[in-house]
Amino acid sequence: MQEERIKPNNVTFLSLLSACSHFGLVREGCEVYNSMKWIFGIQPNLDHYTCMVDLLGRYGKLKEALAIIVKMVIFPDGRIWGALLAACSVHEDIKLGEYTAKRLLELEPDNIGYHTLLSHVQASVGHWGEVEKVRRVMTEKDLKKKPR
Repeated sequence: MQEERIKPNNVTFLSLLSACSHFGLVREGCEVYNSMKWIFGIQPNLDHYTCMVDLLGRYGKLKEALAIIVKMVIFPDGRIWGALLAACSVHEDIKLGEYTAKRLLELEPDNIGYHTLLSHVQASVGHWGEVEKVRRVMTEKDLKKKPR
């Protein structure tokens, strides 16, 4: 694209970030993200931020993923917190997982998926009492997975 002097846009960068995330190209993804902002002057949108959190989170860079969220110039939604919570579950980071779940459940208190992810984070480190508390809340709120 650069050789052809074609200027990339939001969609171009989102595609590149997604590809980097799915192929484990963390350094390259960070370079793409930085060039989008500083070389091409494109302000990241929520999709770009979410993709970066997913990229960093998949490969255990949870503090860096949280830093992306904290530094965002737009309000983080459930998708971005959900990406971080999923990474906390995979990498068994209970402290950050609980913090992230709290943010998520403030945004969407009746989202069964977020309750389930929190339960998985707790279970991954053997906090069965906490798992039971989450399940009790789900039962009290009558939260059930909807059939597809």
